[in-house]
Amino acid sequence: METHVTPENRAHSSVLGRITRLDRGWSTVLLEDRSVARVRNLGVEVAVGDNVTISADGERVEKVHERKSALTRRSSFEGARGTRQIVASNIDTVFVVHAVNAPVNKRRLERELVLAFDSGATPVLVLTKTDLVDESHVSEVTSELAEVALDVDIVALSSRTGDGVDAIRNYAKSGETVAFIGASGVGKSTLVNALVGHEVQRTGEVREDDQRGRHTTVAAELIELPGGAWLLDTPGLRAVTLWTSGVGIERAFADVFEVANNCKFRDCKHIDEPECAVNAAIQRGDLSEERLQSMRRLVAEELSVEEEQIERERAQDRRGVRKPKNR
Repeated sequence: METHVTPENRAHSSVLGRITRLDRGWSTVLLEDRSVARVRNLGVEVAVGDNVTISADGERVEKVHERKSALTRRSSFEGARGTRQIVASNIDTVFVVHAVNAPVNKRRLERELVLAFDSGATPVLVLTKTDLVDESHVSEVTSELAEVALDVDIVALSSRTGDGVDAIRNYAKSGETVAFIGASGVGKSTLVNALVGHEVQRTGEVREDDQRGRHTTVAAELIELPGGAWLLDTPGLRAVTLWTSGVGIERAFADVFEVANNCKFRDCKHIDEPECAVNAAIQRGDLSEERLQSMRRLVAEELSVEEEQIERERAQDRRGVRKPKNR
């Protein structure tokens, strides 16, 4: 049973723990002895899922330990150009959630897969609300999204009936952490409640006109599941903004890159170059023009993020904000 750390007993508690929730400059940390501390975030970049060391006085996060994975996007906060937001850290599996009763959105899924691949975790596509449509519609949506989710496992389920939920539990092994990302209203909170076994997240109604829901999860939170796994639920992401990519785009668009390997020129831009394998594949109908254009937009977006970072660093240098690099 978890107990909260008080000023009287915090001196005797472990200083090592894991962040389970963030609230306006405060971290809720589950310590090794299962007690809970609420400490300040002062001068450190923290995320839910981080393993941390708390200062000796029990007042603040002193150190964030190296992350094995991190779901990272470009910050959407005003005035934060060129900065990143770590949505979740130290995760093993990222469940990308889409509802089968909503319009198919391949372009959003592509963005989410780039984020998931870049995080270092394994993405799995989850299709919810199968109880609201017939089986043929589920199959149709699955086929459409499979054209984008290349070599990614796909799980279709209904959180309300329980059909397919066990498939999610199979990914959540003891000691591992799974995370959910998706738009508001796709059924993440209902699925979280089904996995935990009781209501831990409020669920909201979905508007009938556009099948979109209100935000029901207001803060990322790490929740322990029966069996010893950890579940990291995130608020609905209205804007799936990219950070600088490692291998995310290459893995999410593996079909385009595979075809491009056969282009005559290694630096082929797939516009009007001779013997361009990509354009030839599009003309044959083997590759979608929309897919190529979507990849180009994401590449351009990441280049823009890199430019924002450079400009931000220059501005900091002009103000004398940046610390000197270690030599």
